[in-house]
Amino acid sequence: MPDQYRRLAVFVDRPSPGNFIWILMESTEDPAGWLDLETGDDTYDNWREAYDAGNEALLAYVDDELAGPVEASPEDPDSD
Repeated sequence: MPDQYRRLAVFVDRPSPGNFIWILMESTEDPAGWLDLETGDDTYDNWREAYDAGNEALLAYVDDELAGPVEASPEDPDSD
């Protein structure tokens, strides 16, 4: 079975004017559904700083930056 490609995204929220946070999310089996993976602990003064920090955190989920967020599929016990 081929590896699974993870659908990850960085969102930036502004809980109050001048305060921005990043949120990492992953799509579920239902493409309309998203799960929160991680939220930054720090707030940022602008959207771009929060976005850049979120992307840095997203890279922690990627073993190979050229391949992207891939995870091995579980072995199929019936594939022998």
